[in-house]
Order: sequence, then structure tokens, then C-alpha cells
Amino acid sequence: MKERDTYDTPAGPLVIAPIHHATFVMEWSGETIYCDPVGDPARFADFAAPTLIILTHHHGDHLELETLGAVIGEDTQIIAPRIVYDQLPEDMVVRTTLMANGETTEWHGITIRAVAMYNTTPDRQKYHEKGVGNGYLFDFSGTVVYLASDTEPTQEMDQLGKIDIAFFPMNLPYTMTPDQVLTCIEKTAPRYVYPFHYRFPFDKPGKEPSDLTALMPKGSNTEIVERDWY
Repeated sequence: MKERDTYDTPAGPLVIAPIHHATFVMEWSGETIYCDPVGDPARFADFAAPTLIILTHHHGDHLELETLGAVIGEDTQIIAPRIVYDQLPEDMVVRTTLMANGETTEWHGITIRAVAMYNTTPDRQKYHEKGVGNGYLFDFSGTVVYLASDTEPTQEMDQLGKIDIAFFPMNLPYTMTPDQVLTCIEKTAPRYVYPFHYRFPFDKPGKEPSDLTALMPKGSNTEIVERDWY
């Protein structure tokens, strides 16, 4: 059984289950949302077929067409940016909503906004260019989850509004140092933060969630949720 965390929302519990690296599942009000599902489909054996699949960008640790084909259900819908949409087979395209940075959609009572994700450090900008991939804000009846995806601190983070739960990546050279994640926390002030995407290769330890916890100011209103993603 995958580890699950449960958070109260005005419309019932939101369950979050880390799966691996950048992949996780959210369950809320009868909906099952897979975020960047990759790897062995057996990882999802504990969950219902997804009613929604969220795809952030095209890199192989976020997008695997074989995995998508294995986990997709009869009624599954998909949300994706253009760079992913253009790689999907026709049977997936017809069930996909295309979203660009800044766009918003409503889906089964959930407001979803696509947010820019990109590198800002000059020698890292080649990894994630602005306008290519999406992070996402999910509003579950007033409880807001921010999936930052592969990014560094950006000016767009200053305008996101209230955030309850955030997922921030933490590995070099592709995303952020723990100090940069701390900057993101200062910009967005979430109640809970999941450091994820913190190893690549997956079997080579780098900065761990505990490194971020150690940086947090005493008395901070943000709690670091340390989970084993590998």
C-alpha cells in the first residue's frame, strides 16, 4: 500500500500519495488524478483508474506513452501543454485539454490553472525554457495545491495567491538547490511543502528532503513533508 497523506478541504478529504520521483496521485470527491505517471504500471495497483491525468512537460521522467496507455481508463481525461499534446497518439489527443501558461479550466468542480515553469539560471535555461511546460494550481473548493514541476524561483510565483500544499523539485543541474526551494517557499507561503524530484539518476542520492527541513527558519508556518520518493 502506497503511503497516503490526508488533508481536509471544504468539500471533503484530499488524499495525496507520492509514487516516485515526480509522480503522485490525488484523490478527492470521487476523482482520481494521476500527475506525470511514468514507470511500471504496477505502481498504481492500489488506485482506481484515473479520472484525470495531468502532464507537465515532455521529458522522459514526466512523460511515458507506454505507461499512459497502460493506466488510462475508459473515462480518463488528460490535461497537457502543447509540447506533450503534439506527441500523444490520436486516441489520447481526443480526450486531452490543451493548456498554455496562464490559462484556466474547470474540471468536475476543480479549478485548474497552468503556471509557467522554467529555469532562470543562465547555464540551466537549456533544460526548461519558459512557455514550454506547465506547472499547475488546483483549487479543491478553496484548498489550493501547487505542482511547480521542473522550475527555479520565478516572478510568476509572486502572483499565485493563497497556496496550501506545494510540490517543489530539488535536484541539480535540472531544477533547484534547497536554498532556491526556500526562496519559492518565501514567495508562495504554503502551509505544507513536498520536496520531490530530488534524485537523478534515481539510485544516486543527492540533496534529500531533510536538507530542506534543516534550512527552515524557526517558527515557520510552512511544514516540510518528508517522504521517500525512491
